[in-house]
Amino acid sequence: MSEEMRRAVAEQVRTSLAIENALSRPQARAFVRCLQTTWQVPTIQWSARESESQLSDARRLLHAAHIFRTVDGPTCPGAIDCYRRTGELLEWLARADDGLRTIVPIELLAAGAYQLGGLPAMAAGLLAQVPSDQDGVSLLAAFLRADFDDVIARAANFWSEHPHLTQPDQGTLLATALLESDEAGEDGDRVTWYFTIELVRTVGLIADCLRRGDDPRLDRAMAKLRALDEMAARTFSDDAALVLSLIRDVADRFVAASIYKPLRALAVLRPERLSKLTDYARDQFSRGRGILWTSQLQGLERLLRDDSFALCTPTGSGKTLVANMAIVKELLLRAEPAAIGPLALYIVPSRALANEVEAKLTSELGRECLITGLYGGADWGITDAWLTTDRPVVLIATVEKADALMRYLGPILIARIKLLIIDEAHQVVPDADESTRVSFAEHSNRAIRLETLVSRIVARQPEVVRIALTAVAGGPHSPLRAGSKAVGMLRPLASAIAAPARLSGCWRPHRTHQVVSCSTS
Repeated sequence: MSEEMRRAVAEQVRTSLAIENALSRPQARAFVRCLQTTWQVPTIQWSARESESQLSDARRLLHAAHIFRTVDGPTCPGAIDCYRRTGELLEWLARADDGLRTIVPIELLAAGAYQLGGLPAMAAGLLAQVPSDQDGVSLLAAFLRADFDDVIARAANFWSEHPHLTQPDQGTLLATALLESDEAGEDGDRVTWYFTIELVRTVGLIADCLRRGDDPRLDRAMAKLRALDEMAARTFSDDAALVLSLIRDVADRFVAASIYKPLRALAVLRPERLSKLTDYARDQFSRGRGILWTSQLQGLERLLRDDSFALCTPTGSGKTLVANMAIVKELLLRAEPAAIGPLALYIVPSRALANEVEAKLTSELGRECLITGLYGGADWGITDAWLTTDRPVVLIATVEKADALMRYLGPILIARIKLLIIDEAHQVVPDADESTRVSFAEHSNRAIRLETLVSRIVARQPEVVRIALTAVAGGPHSPLRAGSKAVGMLRPLASAIAAPARLSGCWRPHRTHQVVSCSTS
């Protein structure tokens, strides 16, 4: 069958079962039953045949997703749609405490589908709420939620319980068992047991290599996992083979999304800093953030390629990591040594957020940079250490405090500033209400103050790198459509933040992660 015919078949399955924001009648019933079970209220009538039908649809969607993945690539929209609807169908069955869960670990299938559909938080949440008392299922569940410390711990427990399996000659057990079973015309439990041993060995090795960035051993482990997947397709049941296929695809995604890749690309700017960047990557893995999400991958791709840009992506999808990597790039890798260290100005809308950002940056970059927060009260002066230090400085400030600093210490800041980060940058687009019109007239509006501040910095330091972070992509409100001079000053930054929505047509939090050039000059 040609690729076009295969894609046509997959598209037919997607159209009938996986249209976004649309459920068929059986899917709607499965969703309602899941909610009723969760709420512990009487459920609608439901038969075993309906469960089998939903599981069959999930299998069809997984096969369709595999076709899209093979023909158009792993991130094509067709594959994403199929994976996400598969995850939903299987999650509804799992949360409804369906009897099928005793036959196949459908929570693993659901988590794998969510991971491949670009929803890792959904995968982790489901696996955390649907625990298993089977050691093998728990090991694979830890891998699917990218909890590599737990994977390594469970693999170590397995070897502790079976120390004889750690001998050098144990690697040939599976091949020998397969040969003997073929000659005897049977596939006994020995093959399944030795297959399990090899799977534990391979998954544990992949987890360890991902954490440490050991690419040569990781390549060997991935080759072994692919071989086990091919063997499972020929030896075991369809559902068991499907689990192994998802494990392999998720492992491929983890390899492609490892934080080591962008950090090694950044290390080209200053190769002698590679060991420091490697330590940073390992620290991110210890925090559970070593595997990048889709929005982070797109943001870091733009960071590697360009300097100034705006990142618009939903809350909780990892924008702060992109900002941290920008600090690493501009202050630790690109800035030239000087008597007074380079400075990054990190503008936040509130004291609470400033305190949170300061704590995060201090824990991750406090050894390399001086992190200080200035966001209210008498918390700075001309004798502050950050004014004269030779270390790189990250200065976190609210809009009002940053404006005051520019008026009081403008020449000092302008001479040192290399990076300008604007968090919650959508606030440059004000609300369309009476208080906004009054504040515009009184020149006390935060939006116009932010735009004025950015314009002053860029006018005096055109080469400064600007990064805007926001979770909102909407068009301008009515005050921005007026013709006043003050409103005109807001348009450049507002246009940069609103650009993702115009490019994508509409804002869909789970789907759209746009990265666009930001021009505030």
